[in-house]
Amino acid sequence: MKNIIYKFLIVFSAAVLLSSCEDLMNTHPSTDVDKSVILKDAESVKVAMNGVYSTMYNRIDFVTANAHQCFGNMAVILAAELMGEDMVQTAEGAGWFWHDYNYEVRERYTSKIQRCYFTWKYFYELINNVNYILSVEDSASGDKDELAYLMAQAYSVRAYSYFMLIQSFQQTYKGHEDFPGVPVYTEPTLSTSKGKGRGTVQDVYERIIEDLDKAFELYKSCGKSQEHITELDYYAACMLRARVALVMNDWETAAEAAREVQKKPGRTLLSMSDATVVKGRFNDADKSWTTGKTPFNSVASSSVIWGAEVLTEQSTVYASFYSQMDACTDLYYAAESPKCISNWLYAQIPVTDVRKGWWNGNIGIPASSWKYGANINYNQHKFQWADQKSFKGDYIFMRLEEAYLIEAEAECRLGNYDKSKAALMEVGSRRDTKYAARIASLTGSEQTFGSTGTVTSLLDEILLQRRIELWGETGRIYDILRQGKGWTRYWEVKGEKTNHSNWLSKYSEYLNFPPDFLECILMIPQNEIDNNPNISNADQNPYIQR
Repeated sequence: MKNIIYKFLIVFSAAVLLSSCEDLMNTHPSTDVDKSVILKDAESVKVAMNGVYSTMYNRIDFVTANAHQCFGNMAVILAAELMGEDMVQTAEGAGWFWHDYNYEVRERYTSKIQRCYFTWKYFYELINNVNYILSVEDSASGDKDELAYLMAQAYSVRAYSYFMLIQSFQQTYKGHEDFPGVPVYTEPTLSTSKGKGRGTVQDVYERIIEDLDKAFELYKSCGKSQEHITELDYYAACMLRARVALVMNDWETAAEAAREVQKKPGRTLLSMSDATVVKGRFNDADKSWTTGKTPFNSVASSSVIWGAEVLTEQSTVYASFYSQMDACTDLYYAAESPKCISNWLYAQIPVTDVRKGWWNGNIGIPASSWKYGANINYNQHKFQWADQKSFKGDYIFMRLEEAYLIEAEAECRLGNYDKSKAALMEVGSRRDTKYAARIASLTGSEQTFGSTGTVTSLLDEILLQRRIELWGETGRIYDILRQGKGWTRYWEVKGEKTNHSNWLSKYSEYLNFPPDFLECILMIPQNEIDNNPNISNADQNPYIQR
């Protein structure tokens, strides 16, 4: 049988253990090395975990012809953002992420260089690598507390990977528990292993929760704390648990887990001053630029729970999140294809809110007259290079602000409005000088609109604040799916029509996308169907909207 596409085996050698952690996790089918022998002690397991983390922010070379839009976690998040309504890609540019934005990735499921293939292969590679690490949980020698901490991280990575997979390849949990899920593996796979079937959505979520519960047990027993922000620690696992609970509508667990995140020592919410973005400047005439300033490109920012510090020698010019986002540069990716906030969402931010400065407003340069660079209506400046000349910028995967917004939503849905407002105020008061007055009279746990509308309930306000604060960070389409309200890319706001240029280009009948819109659910890669005897064409996700 051919190797199914998620069967990557860690290539270990004594020489590798003495070299960089990036080399350690190079993967290809092999059965000639006993990984349990190489992963013999805590030191070698730690090197292996560092290799796993390196994979999360480096360019992924197994998608050789399309690797510039395949750079780990943030590539998946950016694609999920662009499938929603709050982020606008103004032009095709070099083509990166254009198919995600236009709902054209599903039709490319037979390709081995496109989104369906990358997302599937990427997360199953992470899963298989940590499965090797977990296979020596009871046999590796060394400090037991150190090993417990490393195994807790491995369980957390596996839970994270399955959570991202199930959100990407199937409808949301609630109401779809019995829908086909994704294959679940808890042991490392070999070139001779037999692939598993899809199971159900419920199966996948049970695996996620079980892995997180085991991780919590180990985090608590080992007594060790995060050595570097790149590591998934107890508090990051709590944030993941809170995210999972939101999707499952388990409001009590979501609130409890979010409050645990808030206890992380040394972490504080960004103050109004800290959250102020200084926009980089771009000269249209000669394409020169000057660097701006933002807290969202450094893991040293006070509210970061989990992220990746990208050292100068690890930075890449093109295959990175910032090359796609920072249009105030002489690099052509973002400058030829700026990412903008929707003009509707921007209009909801009052002038007293510091976040108004994270984006351009209407500066009189619409997409129809724009040529190049950052000077375009509603262009984003939230995500800028930390150092454009060396192409450096850290990746932030989780921030403390999200924990307060999750708590606010969960408590609101439980009807605990005082607790909800208190959590919401922690974020809102650090962004808007008049925020307390804005929410003083709000109550109610009904979501009254999906994409556009007027805030009439406390829940409306919380979800709106989530869209503003976490823009570009968590994958908007996942929230759209779990909330089940549907969405649109067409509106008029303050006399302006939508700044989505493609709202009629493909789906003119979908001025309002349905809650179960198939175009944002990825197809199982054809390579998986061809090589896994337990997944056939009959197991494929539906291709046509019913």
